[in-house]
This record gives sequence, C-alpha cells and structure tokens, in this order.
Amino acid sequence: MFMYRQISIDELKNSSLAKSNVLANAKDVMQRKHDLIAAMAYTNTEHDEVGIILQLANGEKVECLTDFLEYEKPLVECVAG
Repeated sequence: MFMYRQISIDELKNSSLAKSNVLANAKDVMQRKHDLIAAMAYTNTEHDEVGIILQLANGEKVECLTDFLEYEKPLVECVAG
C-alpha cells in the first residue's frame, strides 16, 4: 500500500493539478472512471470518508480525504473532508 502526503480540501483548492491526463492507456482511464463512480455512490449513501489520490503539477502525488465526492466527466468535485 502506498502512503501519500495528505492534504486538506482547502490546501487542494490552492494547489495546481497536472494539466494532462496522468494515465497512459484507455484501460486505466476506464478503471479510474469505474472507481470514481463507486466512490461517489459510497459517499452519497454512507457519508464515510474516501481518499482520492491526485497528482499535482509538480509531479507529487497526494491524498485528499473527502466524505462527499461528485463525478461528472471530466470533473471530480471533493466537498467537506
């Protein structure tokens, strides 16, 4: 299991994300979509926190905990935390 530096929602708001898709192939993109939809359904029903791994513009991967996640391609919205 990987350990990433955790950042808050507020810190995420002030961060720059990678401008291009960090996933190289279509299979990984489809898996990410499936995982986001599952996480969205979970947070909408259970209201427990889930961790989402993000890559910042500087290449660092960080984890942001959120108890409400919305996915509307191509955007992901993290609320609360």
